[in-house]
Amino acid sequence: MRFFTLLLFSVFFFFHVQAQSGKLTGKVTNNKNEAISGATLSITETNRSILSDIEGRYVITLAPGKYSLTISYVGYNKKSINEIEIQAGKETTLDILLEESSKNQLNEVVIKGTPARKESVSAMISYQRNTAVVAQVISAEAIRRSPDKNTGEVLKRVPGTSVQEGKYLVVRGLSDRYNQAMLNGIMLSSTEPDRKTFSYDLFPAPMVDNIVINKTFIPELSGEWAGGLVQVQTKEIPSSDFLNIQIGTGFNSATIGRDFYSYKGGKLDWLGVEDGTRKIPDNMPTKSEFDKLDQAQKNELAKGFRNVWAGTPKNAPLNKQFQLSSGFTGKLFGKKAGGIIAFTYNQTNRRLNYDNAIIANDEGTQDLYYKNNKYSQDVLAGVLANFSIQLNSNNKISFRNILNVNSTDYVIDRYDGRDYILGPGDGDKVKAQELSFRQNTFFNTQLLGEHNLPKYAVRIKWYGSFNILDQYIPEQHRLFYTQNETTPNAPYIALLGAGASQKSGSLYY
Repeated sequence: MRFFTLLLFSVFFFFHVQAQSGKLTGKVTNNKNEAISGATLSITETNRSILSDIEGRYVITLAPGKYSLTISYVGYNKKSINEIEIQAGKETTLDILLEESSKNQLNEVVIKGTPARKESVSAMISYQRNTAVVAQVISAEAIRRSPDKNTGEVLKRVPGTSVQEGKYLVVRGLSDRYNQAMLNGIMLSSTEPDRKTFSYDLFPAPMVDNIVINKTFIPELSGEWAGGLVQVQTKEIPSSDFLNIQIGTGFNSATIGRDFYSYKGGKLDWLGVEDGTRKIPDNMPTKSEFDKLDQAQKNELAKGFRNVWAGTPKNAPLNKQFQLSSGFTGKLFGKKAGGIIAFTYNQTNRRLNYDNAIIANDEGTQDLYYKNNKYSQDVLAGVLANFSIQLNSNNKISFRNILNVNSTDYVIDRYDGRDYILGPGDGDKVKAQELSFRQNTFFNTQLLGEHNLPKYAVRIKWYGSFNILDQYIPEQHRLFYTQNETTPNAPYIALLGAGASQKSGSLYY
């Protein structure tokens, strides 16, 4: 009983002490936004000093109160920050920018009365001011203060940029194809198989350490862009364990409460994944083998396809948003290790109304005209997993992964149209439907190493990266109808067997 009581008291005392302590964390960088490894950080009140690690990061556990911090490194101006307030059980973030000193004189910069959390923002502003190129910078502190859920929303706030469809970036009026994305210093491929672009809503905002948008070229970085080079840095080993969960919903006034149609599929459509419901029948022969079959055999094969040629009516659902992010720290083989894992899910429902006019002749007159209602359910589901181990204060290895599924399930209802080619005068009335499901899968994995050799003033970085980008479009249905108005109460007639034209009823895989 005494042992049990002592154990309980010890556990209570441990957590009580932990709750009474606070943490001062941050990162030390230079004017080029490069981490400074081995910078000395001294707390005046406690006579305690530590060194920043290979990422320039530091963690200091302190009792509640106000402290003064001095930061120094060879070749840089010493910096002092006063009035840093530490609160019990809370983490105070203080990112520090050191400026290179002149050869003749090392000056000390003293900042008095500066709240710690403002320093994180000012460090990135100082980088932006001192850099030799035109750049926009967003710090992790600025991201924390905003309500943004992902990088696409964060980039909307940058002057000179705009975001299309919530994810595609336009810089200085130049479309997404003229921009380039980099993740942790590694160039990323396009996330769309049929266009050169990158979907910036892949990265949850809490996972981002900082974002730098370069608008002029840099000698040491890629030049495969004309609008902007977007450098996204994700967090690695967190200063402490954390768990964040965000759940949200929303609706569009042009969609909610109105007619809505969906393309009936499998049980995993809500996740943006085709589960095989729409796949091409397994017994489908090659074209040469198909041509040898008689009509009865071809008809029998046709029975294997799903007979779905119209959208399924339903009530427009609310949009759904879910995000979970977690970070952990610990020891692996006696070395400091940690990681960050994040899950994100967004389901957006849209109802669009627009007109189409097709002009395809030399006279410039319309060949085809119709109105459209498009009903779409867009799903973005992704996983981010970063793991790092610090072998010592000068060596680190990281393993980073991203898996993203971006899918669109849509129904297009074309109505009140005219076909001026088939019909005389005002043309035949036309209507059509298109049902389609498109799934894009993007996977990126990176293995990186950073090694600091202070004896030789050399810093080495290496990496290996692998990408998979896949687009899958199963069972796209198209059916086109015409009505001859010269005949009273004429029915709409489906156009079938008209070759490869989109006017012909078709299934596309």
